[in-house]
Amino acid sequence: MNTIIYDEIRAALAQGERLVVTTVVKTVGAAPCPVGTKALVHQDGSMQGSIAGPLTDRKIAEEASNALHEGQSYTKHVYMDADKGEAVGSCGATLDIFYEIIHPEPRLILAGAGYVAQALARLLATMNFRIIAVDDRRDFANPQAFASEVKIAMGDIPQTIRTLAADEASWIVIVTRGHNLDKDALRAALATPATYIGMIGSPSKVKHIFNDLLQEGISQAQLESIHAPIGLDLGAKTPDEIALSIAAEILMLRNHASGKPLKEHHNLLTEIVIA
Repeated sequence: MNTIIYDEIRAALAQGERLVVTTVVKTVGAAPCPVGTKALVHQDGSMQGSIAGPLTDRKIAEEASNALHEGQSYTKHVYMDADKGEAVGSCGATLDIFYEIIHPEPRLILAGAGYVAQALARLLATMNFRIIAVDDRRDFANPQAFASEVKIAMGDIPQTIRTLAADEASWIVIVTRGHNLDKDALRAALATPATYIGMIGSPSKVKHIFNDLLQEGISQAQLESIHAPIGLDLGAKTPDEIALSIAAEILMLRNHASGKPLKEHHNLLTEIVIA
């Protein structure tokens, strides 16, 4: 893969874009490209590089888009029609193409940089998240309160959420200092395609905010996608405990896990035969 494609991958991943690297892993017949030939396919179907000419490339780009939709990597045959000028000889050729999905490192946007956000950043900093904490209070938007890898954004929280342009690789956790600010931050988050939006708060507070947003025209379906009150039921009380419950929920969802106790998940006693 040449330097230009590597640069394209780095730039796209920095923007939170998923990509497909297509690689020729086997050829049969008069193929015009050797094993190892690569090209990059973006989410919009555009292609960086070429495998074997426009007709074949179009087939490969379409299949790459399908791989992105299915969310998994795989190998598939691509037939090259000699009558259409795709293959070098008169008998055509077949390529085995490996479609490899590359995921960006997920980005965690902490709307609010208070004690819960600080504790959550400590927990998730080791779990391959790019973390950015946003606050409009200088005392809390303080790099010294966070690990060095956590980025700090000082400014209006809802506006900063919009400026950050959260994408499908973004996770937004709303832990601001007040009811109205939480609502404004949630409204901004709902305008993004973020894969996860969670908001801290008591059931009564969440219900009140949801009712206000429904009156504004936010749909019930949108609100049903919000994780609020945020976190798993761990009986959390302190900022560290609340952060742990939020981190557990995020990890559960990212790993497509059930959240059930492992004891119940395996139920090992049913597998033991007593002699």
